[in-house]
This record gives sequence, C-alpha cells and structure tokens, in this order.
Amino acid sequence: MRAVVRGEGAYLIECYSPGVRKDDVESDAQRVAAACEQLRALGVSVAYEGAILVPGDEVVLHLFNSESEEFVRDASVRAALPFERILETVSFDGGHV
Repeated sequence: MRAVVRGEGAYLIECYSPGVRKDDVESDAQRVAAACEQLRALGVSVAYEGAILVPGDEVVLHLFNSESEEFVRDASVRAALPFERILETVSFDGGHV
C-alpha cells in the first residue's frame, strides 16, 4: 500500500455523541459544510469531506482537507460542532501490497 498524497492536509474530528442518530449526523454535516463554504469565501483553505457514524461506539468522525488544523477547528466552532479532538490523518489506497 502507498500513502495517498494530497495538496492539503487531511484531518479527522472525533465527536463522542451518546444517543446519536443518523439525522443528527446529517444535520451536523450540513452545518459544517456551510461553515467551510463561508470560510472559503474569506480565503481560508478548508473543505469538508463528509462524516462516518460508528453507532456501536456512539462516535462520529468528520473528515476535512485543509492547510491547517486551526482552519478545521474554526470551521467546527463556527458550525457549533462539539468535538473531543482533531487528528491529522494519512490515507492509504486500497491497491495491492
């Protein structure tokens, strides 16, 4: 496998959300996407890539691309998204080893 290289950094926001439902995640995702659009209009490099719900753990992972962890934090705060932590990530393709 090889790492997938992108022009910007990839980040994940981890949200512990007891009792979370699919509708809650969809609503959060819409707010975060709108916040990223607002920030991009101001010249901030941040893009929302979507969310992963892990219902058994009551965890939601929101995925971003950005030049900076600070921009990801700004978008999340602007969207009123409560989170535990922000992690930089590295993606790997699904090719053969």
